[in-house]
Amino acid sequence: MHLKHFTTRLAPENLHADQDAINRFLDTVTVKKTSTQFVPGNPDYWSILVFYENGQEAKPKEAGHEAKPKETVKGPELTMADLTETEQSIVSALKIWRKDRATEMNIPEFMVCHNATLMTLARERPHNIDGLSKIKGLGDQKIARYGDDIVAILNAF
Repeated sequence: MHLKHFTTRLAPENLHADQDAINRFLDTVTVKKTSTQFVPGNPDYWSILVFYENGQEAKPKEAGHEAKPKETVKGPELTMADLTETEQSIVSALKIWRKDRATEMNIPEFMVCHNATLMTLARERPHNIDGLSKIKGLGDQKIARYGDDIVAILNAF
């Protein structure tokens, strides 16, 4: 098992870049456990530890260069290109919900749900709380906290 440390600054000019770096990394590894701690200071930030296996650490992207979408799927990983138009709409709705929840809770978006989890939800479309337990990335705590919201969004499509 490996360990990677991230800091997510809360300042608007840094928040999205920090979250994108974490999401790019999470797309390349198998996460075994995460640990987070809010660190008050100047500036305030979240300290995030990711315990992972497999994969390679994502290289930081150069300023001004966007990451290219994956062309192929390795194993069970999904990309937006793998999804139908309806599934992509579901992911978009889930991302809006995730952003709202993260803002409301003052936490980074990935702590609500990872992009891979949102895509799996759109593909599998569980229609009840029991079905959520079969989705990788949704444990008992996340289901208890967010399950009703997720099921409502999925059932709207």
